[in-house]
Amino acid sequence: MHDAEPGGLRWRLPVVRSLDGYRRSWLGKDLVAGVLIVAIAIPLSMGMAEVAGMPPVAGLYSCVLPLLAYALFGSSRQLVIALDASTAAMLAAAVTPLAGGDPERYAALAGLAALLVGGILLLAGVLRLGFLGNLLSEPILLGYQAGLAIVVTVSQMPRILGLALEENATWRQIGEIATRLPETNGWTLAIGLVCLGVVLVFREWRATFPGALIAIVLATLAVEAFDLAAEGVTVLGHIPSGFPDLLLPSVSVHDLAVLLPGAAGIALVAAADTIVSSRAFAQRGGYRVDSNADLVGLGAANLSSGVSGGISVSASAARTAVAESVGSRSQVASVTAALLMVAVLVFLTRPLRNVPTAALAAVVIAAVVRLVEISTLRNLWRIRRTELIVAAATMLGAVSFGLLQGIVIAVGLALLDFVRRAALPHDAVIGRLRGRRGFFDVERFPSARTHPGIVVYRFDAPLFYANAERFLERARALVEATPDVHWLVVDLSVVSDVDATAARMLTELHDELEARGIGLVLVDVLARVEDLLRRAGLLERLGPGGVFDTAEEAIAAIGEHAGG
Repeated sequence: MHDAEPGGLRWRLPVVRSLDGYRRSWLGKDLVAGVLIVAIAIPLSMGMAEVAGMPPVAGLYSCVLPLLAYALFGSSRQLVIALDASTAAMLAAAVTPLAGGDPERYAALAGLAALLVGGILLLAGVLRLGFLGNLLSEPILLGYQAGLAIVVTVSQMPRILGLALEENATWRQIGEIATRLPETNGWTLAIGLVCLGVVLVFREWRATFPGALIAIVLATLAVEAFDLAAEGVTVLGHIPSGFPDLLLPSVSVHDLAVLLPGAAGIALVAAADTIVSSRAFAQRGGYRVDSNADLVGLGAANLSSGVSGGISVSASAARTAVAESVGSRSQVASVTAALLMVAVLVFLTRPLRNVPTAALAAVVIAAVVRLVEISTLRNLWRIRRTELIVAAATMLGAVSFGLLQGIVIAVGLALLDFVRRAALPHDAVIGRLRGRRGFFDVERFPSARTHPGIVVYRFDAPLFYANAERFLERARALVEATPDVHWLVVDLSVVSDVDATAARMLTELHDELEARGIGLVLVDVLARVEDLLRRAGLLERLGPGGVFDTAEEAIAAIGEHAGG
């Protein structure tokens, strides 16, 4: 009804909202940020394209329309969309078995994968499934990223060493590299190590200008000055200039069906990464983002990449951080970067032909080693070691079975962890502490005082079919372990929901206790839970004195009942 009005337009195009209040003083910083984004994108995007098994120029194509699409539809003012190590490596894992060594078919399948990823993300955004980005917990993401770093580093080592490997599996690649070290090309190794050193030194200095670009320029100049291509140093060779025609990839329905699971895995990782990054930068910038709009924006970015010769894209926290560091305040930076990349494709592809692949491999390795967050893993060890075990299992799954299989393992572990927490929640017998209000866990506070003949039991989770039996077993065990027990007081303050199975279990517990002359009392019951238990008939069985606002009131009433 009001779509033509500003409010309706904002709903349709988040970019309008993000540009509200844009100040002229921000423009200079946004333009500088755009230049820096391109300076980083040229070496990294070409390197990530090689990780994906695509020509380096495909990485440059992925830095034009996708940036514009997200700028138009995404909700973050600062987020930069780019080729990502995880999506690139997962793409290679999904497409390589299907391409049969045919470069044209490989490119078509990669384009189809980007379209599928875009379609999945777009649909998820329209259906408001942004919460699914939280499906992968931090330990699982940390483990997956560590596994990804290992897989990508091992896959790039042959380019650093000047070797052509026959093996594809990571562990076998490590073994082949070890046995073929004597075949290393010294010039290639020198280029790779120097470039890696340059990138790491610039990173240590926290220099604004990207060390990756400096490394690539120096390596290219060295190749040209000393004719290192004649010494066996592999270079990129011819790179087509200009922008490709916008075309749908030529594939079959069978290809679509076979690629769909891999595309779903890429979409899940890209969604999780983008939503987390978008929220983090929004919090630092003092503005709000919409996860569903971010999924729509990322979906549009992947769709545009799929029809323009590009590869599946995701958020780039590193490039966003660089843009933020020079004061970027809006998507004007990404638009600037996209336009500059068009200029690079039109005018500057010829100098790129002598870029050594060892230099790109070094840039990629320097990028992925940052995915291994040692300090965060240490925190997991200190806070909850079981989560570190989950992270380690995810990492080993990704390295041992492949990145796509690693995603399945990661999601499986996430669901298993969720079910475990839901089925085996914390519970406690609670008592009073002298001089303090409320009730406290008697295991954690041994001085907490319990009342003779009364067990006060708190269950710290929603009650439903997965944990109802555990609740019943624990309640029975507590009653059996307490001498001369006459009352079981159940604190439901943390129980936010009850299903039919749990309601039946509570009724069963009441009848069982009543037959033994033991009373059941519920305290601190949430209104929603009380309504459910009333419909289940339990409150009628408990009677007028069966529900109290607090445990204190229940114990006082029990005392009066006993005294009377």
